Amino acid sequence: KGPECVSAKSIVGASLLSDDSVDLILRNNSRVRAELENSCPALDYYYGFYISPNADGQICADRDAIRSRMGGQCEIERFRTLKAKARD
Repeated sequence: KGPECVSAKSIVGASLLSDDSVDLILRNNSRVRAELENSCPALDYYYGFYISPNADGQICADRDAIRSRMGGQCEIERFRTLKAKARD
């Protein structure tokens, strides 16, 4: 599970791992995966994307989108909180 929204100010970095998700790195060193509604290969084309927060300063699932530098956009379906697994 993950949050419904993430504060835009808490995001310090991002990592594109596949064409259907983006990992957001937060100020507290935690990570949240933004799972996209559909595959979004345009994000990798120019190796860059941006997220524009709403007036409330939040980026929310089922409301906001990640935009590619070439102009396409991909809706955020949900967020997942990523946690490190303990080694055996």
